[in-house]
Formats: sequence, structure tokens, C-alpha cells
Amino acid sequence: MDKMSKVIEKRSSVRSSITKLVKRVQALGEETEDLNSLSELLELIETKEEILKKYDSEVEDLITDPEKFKVELKGSEEYDDKILSAKIKLKSKLKTFTEKTVQESHPSLNKSNISENAASALKLPKLEIPRFSGDSNFMEFFGCFDSAIGSNDSLSKIEKFQYLKSLLSPPAYNVVAGFELNEKNYDSCLELLKQRYGRTDFIINSYMSKLLNLEPVRNSSHVKSLRRLYDEIEVNIRNLRALNVTEGSYGHLLNPLLLKLLPQDLVLDFHRKRRFRFKSVK
Repeated sequence: MDKMSKVIEKRSSVRSSITKLVKRVQALGEETEDLNSLSELLELIETKEEILKKYDSEVEDLITDPEKFKVELKGSEEYDDKILSAKIKLKSKLKTFTEKTVQESHPSLNKSNISENAASALKLPKLEIPRFSGDSNFMEFFGCFDSAIGSNDSLSKIEKFQYLKSLLSPPAYNVVAGFELNEKNYDSCLELLKQRYGRTDFIINSYMSKLLNLEPVRNSSHVKSLRRLYDEIEVNIRNLRALNVTEGSYGHLLNPLLLKLLPQDLVLDFHRKRRFRFKSVK
């Protein structure tokens, strides 16, 4: 089986999963009030969406026939539409649930104020806050969350806790999954997340792990893939520098591994130029 067939087969499996998730969304009744179930379903769809985009990009890179490329784009757009429709329905249900929760927490507010406040608040995390799954991006996530939600005085701690849970993906979500929605638990969960994912050693290990698990590029003609690989390496190395981790402390171990990510002809060219420079210095 060639590379194209393998990628298409993997993508077919993801598309099948997305179709099942979309059907689950379509089957949701009007009385659905389980915030965790709705949030988890939205998270599943968004996770599968990211994986599907990755496979779509790989397939597009491998197609050379213009007509096949047009057919490929049309198929991708159809799934994009399905996913968008499902996400809109889920976010609408989350908004309805939030309005009800706000009304129960603040019975003095009239319906129009509840709807306005809940709707405006609900838009913030979905548009501006990156979802956090437990990787090295905790400080970025926490900064965005605190700016949009944590420091928002118009929201109660229970509402902030709801947003926090809706923006976490496993395994980070597992840290807060068992906590009941109340003000005390909101503070406790924030502290737990900081202790687990905000430590410098954890963040450094996460960046190193990303570098060690990059996807190799086997063909030097795949310029887009090579550029993506370069950008991923550059971003992680810059992040390590920001944490005062210099290349000298890990370069001799990492460089041979990174060379294995490159096409063989580029590696050979690299070694030829390196030997030439070495001879010139001599």
C-alpha cells in the first residue's frame, strides 16, 4: 500500500467517527441539560476536526492532478460543513444551559439581561481562548483564560468554573472532572492545574517531547511539509530558549534525531557541506 492509500484509509476512519458524532448531535433532544456531556461531545468533534485537517493537508500535498485536487477540496468542504453545523448546535445548547444556570444563580436578573450576559460571555472562550489538553501551552492558555474569564467580574465563580471545564481536554480535563460545580472547587481546580502543568520542568519536558516526536518528511520535493517541520522545530527551540534552556545542553543528543526527520538526499548534502567547511577550517 502506497503512502497516499495509507493516508486516505486513516482519514476514512476519522471521517467515519465524525459522521457518528454529527449524528449524535442531531439526535440531541430539547431537554439536554448535562453540561459535561455537551462539552465532551464538542471537544470530541473539535479534536477529530483537527486530526481530519491534518490528513486533508497530507492528501492535498500528495495530489498532483488538478482535477483530482478539485474533487478532494469539494469532499473536504462537505465535511467542514457537517462539522460546523454540529458545532453551532452544540454551542447553542451550551448557551441555553448557561442562561438557565445564570438565572438560577441570580434570580433577580430579568431574562433579557441573562440572555445578553450569557451570550456575550459564551462567545469569549470559543473565539479567543485556546483549548488546553495538558501540554506545554499552559501559560498561554491560563493567560488567555484569566484575561477573558478569570478577571471578568460580571461572571460568578461557578460560571467561570463552567467555562474552565468546557475549555479543557483529556488528560487535563481529568484533573477537574470529578469536582462539583461550586466556588471553592473553582479555586482548588485552578491551583491543581497550575501545580501540575505550570511547573518549569514539566513545560521543558513537553517541548523536548514535541521535538522528539515530530513527523518525518521523506521526500525533499514536499516543500510545504519541510517548511512545516522547520517551523515546528523553530517554535519549540525558541520556547526552550525563553526558559533559559540553551542548545548546548541538548543539541548533541537532539541533532542526530532531527536529521532522521529529513529526506536522505538533504541529509547527505548537509554532511557533504559540513565536511567541506571542516576541511576549509583546517
